[in-house]
Amino acid sequence: MTRAGSSPGGRGGDGVGGTFLLLTVLALLGGAASCESPSSRVDGADLQGVFDRDAGPSGSASKVSAAGSSRPSPSSSASASSSAASAPPRPATPRPPEGEGCVEVTGQPRTDLARTLGRPACRGAEVLEWRDPAGSPRYSCLFSGPSGGGPLPLVVFFHGDGPSLDAPTAVHKQTGLRSLQGKVSLGGPGGTAGFHVLAVQGRHFAGEATASFDAGHSGEDNVDRRTVEHFVGTLVERKIVDTRRIYAMGLGPGGQMAATWAMLAADRVAAFAVFGAPPPTARWACPGPPPPGAVLYRACDAIVACEGVEAWLGQREAARAETLAVRLGDDAREELLCETRNKCGEKRGTAAHSRWPKALEKRMLTFLAGHSLAAEVPGSRPAPR
Repeated sequence: MTRAGSSPGGRGGDGVGGTFLLLTVLALLGGAASCESPSSRVDGADLQGVFDRDAGPSGSASKVSAAGSSRPSPSSSASASSSAASAPPRPATPRPPEGEGCVEVTGQPRTDLARTLGRPACRGAEVLEWRDPAGSPRYSCLFSGPSGGGPLPLVVFFHGDGPSLDAPTAVHKQTGLRSLQGKVSLGGPGGTAGFHVLAVQGRHFAGEATASFDAGHSGEDNVDRRTVEHFVGTLVERKIVDTRRIYAMGLGPGGQMAATWAMLAADRVAAFAVFGAPPPTARWACPGPPPPGAVLYRACDAIVACEGVEAWLGQREAARAETLAVRLGDDAREELLCETRNKCGEKRGTAAHSRWPKALEKRMLTFLAGHSLAAEVPGSRPAPR
């Protein structure tokens, strides 16, 4: 009997037949591989987030889009986040300015001042002064961006609480925003780098150790709101601000005020970015979504509970608000889950709350740069007198 694949001619023919058999088997295996790749045996849902972890901040799984998403999850390392954030911002997505009245009026204006704060010592800044409707002198520090290129985007910064955090000086004591002013573009004319920073000083209320803002009242008579809009209006009248690109930024209770003011002034503020901020009490009442926001918070925070922030993120998701949500550990690295109180600890959680994430400032600014208002609104909100 002749063996399959061999010839009766001896060893040479047997070798040819063996080669033929080997090639046939390899072809069959290759065909099977081409018809069914490893990914074809995996449910597509199992791949969600796999590529996000390599895509950098703009494609991160930490981003809760208007289409909806689950709670934030880690995306990239701090180094990857920093390098991706330093890239030129994506083209701004203009949104129509919402009219006034998009926030339900809640709370009562605070009148329990403990003392009047003096003029802040902001190095390298122009100090603006105004007497607010309650009769108190108010101050803000303008850290101007590069001059000569026309109106620039404006970042309105709301300081936090605690030593060295409860004044406009926190901009140069705690953050690196000043060093980025001439390096990062927020989508200004021609995409050139440069933006202004306006740091507004809060008030010292009774029973509180440091200065803060009245973020619990959403009415027109909110003195802090009037103060912020006066200073912003003054800069708009000077024609140094690109009114399509006004942003709010803050830390701690100042972050709460930044998110609140972004809603109250949705016809003027394009987006906001906050760190360690308590959830705002203001309630959005317009049909469209609230302003876009970047929300950075700690997995371990003894002042602002991680779970409370995530409840706010869930509300924003339900309202179809575009949100970049980043849950951080004790440094700039992202964490998978909120830490329990027993694991977190009071001392560690308090220190983490006050640690502004300098390594992620470019990421926050890049998020802001991706948003603008659809049209300039000069004169629509004159400076309060």
